[in-house]
Amino acid sequence: MTAFLLTTVAAMPQQKVYSLPECRQMALQNNVKMRDAKLAIEQAKEQKKEAYTKYFPTVSASGTYFKSVDDLIKKDISLTNDQQTQIAQIMQQMGLNPSVLSSLPTTFSISSLNHGIMANVMAMQPIYAGGQITNGNKLAQLQTEVRELQLNQNRDEILNTTEQYYNSLLTLYEKRHTLDVVDRQLTRIHDDAENAYKVGVTNKNDVLSVELKQNEIATSRLKLENGISVCKLVLAQYIGVYGTDFEIDTTLVGNLPNPATYLVDHNAALDGRTEAQLLDKNVEASKLQRKLAQGAQLPTVAVGAAGKYHDLTGKSRLNALGLVNVSVPISDIWTGSHKVKQKEIAERMAVQDREDNRQLLLIQMQSDYDNLTNAYAQILLARKSMEKSAENLRLNEDYYHAGTATMSDLLEAQTRDQQSRDQYTDAVAQYLNCRTAYLLATNRSIE
Repeated sequence: MTAFLLTTVAAMPQQKVYSLPECRQMALQNNVKMRDAKLAIEQAKEQKKEAYTKYFPTVSASGTYFKSVDDLIKKDISLTNDQQTQIAQIMQQMGLNPSVLSSLPTTFSISSLNHGIMANVMAMQPIYAGGQITNGNKLAQLQTEVRELQLNQNRDEILNTTEQYYNSLLTLYEKRHTLDVVDRQLTRIHDDAENAYKVGVTNKNDVLSVELKQNEIATSRLKLENGISVCKLVLAQYIGVYGTDFEIDTTLVGNLPNPATYLVDHNAALDGRTEAQLLDKNVEASKLQRKLAQGAQLPTVAVGAAGKYHDLTGKSRLNALGLVNVSVPISDIWTGSHKVKQKEIAERMAVQDREDNRQLLLIQMQSDYDNLTNAYAQILLARKSMEKSAENLRLNEDYYHAGTATMSDLLEAQTRDQQSRDQYTDAVAQYLNCRTAYLLATNRSIE
């Protein structure tokens, strides 16, 4: 039977254990924001290609075949007396008898053109368009660069969020470990109280107090396990793993350097920020839009050629034309000037917004560093609290055994020891989150 159980356990598949770097990489590969951002880049590239085609000639072709119910051209012709006399004289000169004219009608109906074919091909090459084609291509290129920067921005956001989810789960696992320690402590305290009660040194209240505390810990464990399950679901969805059939590396990070080791010159780091580069692109885009509005008021010149073919009378005809087109937007001068002023105002607003937001980015970097410094200070305080609470618990156990401390004192010391452990865990997770936020805010790769 034992051999069967060992074989069964050995045959069970082991849960995959993911480290933080693995979770980050999976999030970058599977997160929908990254997939959408990559598609947005492809879309921008197609827009860039579309804008480039404006340099090429525009070619159009058309063809028509028609068949009418009746002839399109009809005309009634009546011969006057003078015309009849002239025809009679001509016939007489030709040796014909002019008397035959009396038997012919003097009115005739002429009709023709009830079907035909027409076709033409025309090509126009823009020569000058007020810079609209050139600036339109620059704007399309700029849009591609913006999409690429937004991809980097999404990448930083996903890396930061992944670590927050990961550290939240890590914190819950560490608190579960603390509950395991507390369970062992309470088991030991309960055994001591039970033995003391049996020999009559203490009363039943001490035993009951410990058991109540154990029930309280059991309730906390149930809530903690539920929290772990939910947190795993959130992390799994974010990194693209289905269900909760996986684990993470539950080792709490011990190497926590002083924040001063990460401090950099914020002004020097500012230009490398994706957000700062997007602000520059916004100013550049507003300038191009202003130039486009100005170009729309200028004349446009295009040259081209056209080929025409028609067959309307049973005889085909082919012809070629040379074309020069000059277009002057006369009526747009009034409205166009206002459009240009709007774009000029928008450009000034973009410059102002860039300067204001650059200052806000500097404030954010300083705030992130302050948060990191505060988190590190909390770790130092939590370490001292753990040391003192552990020593306080040890002394109260000794005092209880010596009869100079009550069970309430001992359980209170145990509670403080648990709280100090949890505070340290929270402080470490906060430090890790703040460190990642500061590294990303100063345009650096995360560890």
